[in-house]
Amino acid sequence: MVGKNDLFRRVAARSPDTVERLISLWGSADLPVFVGDLLNAARGGSRPELVGDLAWALEQLLEQHRNEFPQFGAEVARVAEGVLAGNLHFQIIQARFPRVAQKLAANWGQAAFSEYANELLNDKRSGVRQGFPEDVALAIFRLVQEHDLAFPQFVLKVTDIWVVTNAN
Repeated sequence: MVGKNDLFRRVAARSPDTVERLISLWGSADLPVFVGDLLNAARGGSRPELVGDLAWALEQLLEQHRNEFPQFGAEVARVAEGVLAGNLHFQIIQARFPRVAQKLAANWGQAAFSEYANELLNDKRSGVRQGFPEDVALAIFRLVQEHDLAFPQFVLKVTDIWVVTNAN
């Protein structure tokens, strides 16, 4: 078995941006999704630099990730049916940002949904985040409203400076 560092070096030699992303995602549930997307793009011809030995290296890294982090071993399933499949707001998000939709669906009905949606809607990267198109941002906001109604126990508690100072 080839070591993880050697595999990272192979990818870095031809696709430095890819290896940076792989390293940043290592140990997360997002890595299998990212690698799956890369392999699909390579097979489809849109990422020709990732074929052959690079595709093999990505598959090996994915296997090592599964061994190291068995809780993320199975690639996150695409939402095909369920409670959100018929939701218009979810469909808008899924059409333009499938990975965001996938993570929203995976966290539906949990406190993590509100936390993730709040991160999406509020820039915490000092203005680096580009933001979503208006229709997608509105769809995320509406989905949060629906989640808050369905799961009031997970409504995100936001401390508003105006509420705190006017409460006295």
